[in-house]
Amino acid sequence: MTVRPFGSGDLPRLLLGARPRDRFHHRERARMHERGEATYLIAWDGDVPCGRVSLFHRSKYERVREVLGDIPEINALEATSRGVGIGSRLIASAEESARTLGATRMGLAVEHGNGGARRLYERLGYVEWEHGDVVDRWVERDGDGTVVREHADLCSYLVRRLT
Repeated sequence: MTVRPFGSGDLPRLLLGARPRDRFHHRERARMHERGEATYLIAWDGDVPCGRVSLFHRSKYERVREVLGDIPEINALEATSRGVGIGSRLIASAEESARTLGATRMGLAVEHGNGGARRLYERLGYVEWEHGDVVDRWVERDGDGTVVREHADLCSYLVRRLT
């Protein structure tokens, strides 16, 4: 397995066989990557995508920016298989990308009910910040971009110092 930033020729392979809701996500994250707002990292098993994560170059949460400034932030971590190290490798690559941007720390939000993800993040050195929860507001879309559902998820915010 390899992890690398999104490349211009990757989109057709990401869309091939993707669930309808993921098609819009891939297109949106590719545009963010190309505009320099995020680094879209893809894990590959040969020519097959097996995971993804976005590293936003600045937090999407106003409260985080007020307290910590424009720290980079992990968003939408996903691996096709759990327990085989894909998520850990994606996070390590995101941290390296954040260091390249000059960051000394980075953050992420994790839904209260997502205990497995929280355990992973804590095992990797992320700790809950002291400023309370954040609400992750996002819109779920189908492959054509039509809104399917609006979300407002209560999340803990975790931060890690990058060394």
